[in-house]
Amino acid sequence: MTTKIENEAVPDTITRPARESSIPDLAAFVRSMATECGYRDETVDGLGQAAEEAASNIIRFACRGRQAEISITCLIHENGALYITITDTGEPFNMLLAGTFPEADDFFSGGEKPSTKIMKRAAKNLEYKRNADKNILIFTVSHDPGGIRR
Repeated sequence: MTTKIENEAVPDTITRPARESSIPDLAAFVRSMATECGYRDETVDGLGQAAEEAASNIIRFACRGRQAEISITCLIHENGALYITITDTGEPFNMLLAGTFPEADDFFSGGEKPSTKIMKRAAKNLEYKRNADKNILIFTVSHDPGGIRR
C-alpha cells in the first residue's frame, strides 16, 4: 500500500474488463488493500462488498452492451484515510443520484435502479465526477482505529 506524502506516491491499481466475471478480482483487490492498511475484518468485508456493489452498478448501467474497463486505485493518506477510486470508461453515470430525486427514477427501466446502500455504509464520503470521458467514483474511508496498524 502506498502512503501519500506530498503527492509523490504511486498508488496501487487494478484494471479489468467491465464484465460480471471481473467483480471477484476487483473486490479481492480492495479487500487486500484494506487488510494491508490494517483495517478490522468487518471494515475489510464492508469495503469488499461496496466494491462489488459499485462494479455491478457500473457494468449494468454505465457499460451495458459496450466494451469498457473498470480500474480501482487505492491510496492511503498520511492521516490514515484510505481513498478508493473506481474509474470506468462507460457512459456518463452517477449512481449516487439514484433514489435521491424522484426524477432519477425516470432514467431506470422496469424498477431496475442501482443500489448504493452498501457503499454508503462502508465509506465516510462518496464522490462522483466525470472527467476525460470516464466516470470516477471516490470512496473516502476514515482511519480504522480498531484495526491493527502496521
